[in-house]
Formats: sequence, structure tokens, C-alpha cells
Amino acid sequence: MSTDITSKTGGNAPIPAGPAELAKQSTTERRLARLETLLAERQAGLPVWVRSPKSGTEHYTGFSRAKLYEGAAKGHFRSVSIREPGQIKGTRLFLLSGTNSVLAFIERCETAATAEGVGK
Repeated sequence: MSTDITSKTGGNAPIPAGPAELAKQSTTERRLARLETLLAERQAGLPVWVRSPKSGTEHYTGFSRAKLYEGAAKGHFRSVSIREPGQIKGTRLFLLSGTNSVLAFIERCETAATAEGVGK
């Protein structure tokens, strides 16, 4: 049926044997297989720092590039620019987990919304 391989995160992810087997799988079975893969990646641990996406949303938070930059500018969470002295371009990273991080900011928003009775 399926073969287990080790993914980049070290988890085992089921891979369909071929196109015929893939065609036999229902949409629900494919979604469950994808969910198992995502959960295995999550159990491997979250990264400490993340980059902003070039397009779309960031994988772990669902925040767009603009929302990440806005939150960092307002001091909601930490951000750091990695670049050599004298360079114009660098890499901006955002703290994903820990104190003063993006995930901590999301939890603070949830707590505030629950306290106001909005999140119920």
C-alpha cells in the first residue's frame, strides 16, 4: 500500500505506491494523510526564527509579509535584520516562539478577545 520514508524533519511520511493507488484514495484519505504529515512535522518542533514570505502567508502563523513587518514595527514581537556592515540588503527574521514572539502575540490577542467575550 504505502512506503514509509524519512522526511526532512525526521518524521515518517506515507507515500502512495503509484498513480493507480493515488486514484483509489478518497479525498478524505488524502487529507488525513496530509494531516498526519503536518502533525509529524509539528511534533519535530517549531523553528525559533522565521522569514517573511515573498507571497501569501507565513506557514506557522498565517501572517502576511505586511502583517509581520507591521507587528515588528509596533513592537508586538521581536525582529532582527541579518546583514553585513555596509550592505544594503539583508535577511529579516521574526521570533516565532518564546517571550515577545509572534506566537506569544497571537496568544495575547486571544486572551484579550476571550476576556472581552469576543472569542467565545
